[in-house]
Amino acid sequence: HDGAAIATDLHTLLMAAKIDGPYVLAGHSSGGVYVQVFAAMYPDDVAGIVLLDSQPSDALENLPGYAGEYSAIRSTYALGPSLARVGLMRLLYVLVPSDLPPEAWAEARASMSTATHNRGVRDDVVGLKAALAQAQALTTLGDRPLIVVTAAEDAHERWLPLQEKMAALSTDSIHRVIPDATHTSLIEDRGDSENSIQAILDVVAAVRSGAPL
Repeated sequence: HDGAAIATDLHTLLMAAKIDGPYVLAGHSSGGVYVQVFAAMYPDDVAGIVLLDSQPSDALENLPGYAGEYSAIRSTYALGPSLARVGLMRLLYVLVPSDLPPEAWAEARASMSTATHNRGVRDDVVGLKAALAQAQALTTLGDRPLIVVTAAEDAHERWLPLQEKMAALSTDSIHRVIPDATHTSLIEDRGDSENSIQAILDVVAAVRSGAPL
């Protein structure tokens, strides 16, 4: 269940749904890794990209401490399906704060408490190492519009330079650093998520107009 498998699934679903490309792809966190893999596998189907605090493809090699963190996360999430089956994940998520609206967080919490969800997360985490390697096949987007949005609050050491390196994948790119945003708040906080939404709208507008960012 690595990046290539996920990119293939997405491409197959788009074809089956008869949604014609090229597409603007947006991905947060590991989703950004899958976006890079998709762009490497199907370059003609990509019109533009938005990377929202995505892991750099060389994170395991060049991000201090990330390899150890990945190993710990992999071990932790291996327990998820078993904990979900006995109801412990439901109890755990009650204690987890979120900036999502209460109704939305209740729905997300219910989904994330299931064994099915936790099996998927476990498999995604296991496949992430391969996905990062596969994402390294993307060496350029040419002049297709790319916006990299980076959360600076509590960022890893060298996170920002590696984010800047990702922005260099395109000759038409913008790197927006959000000083007070966290990795999670870029998609959960009403104010911080506006930066993510605006980045997507800006890339879509650039693709439609043909004008550079």
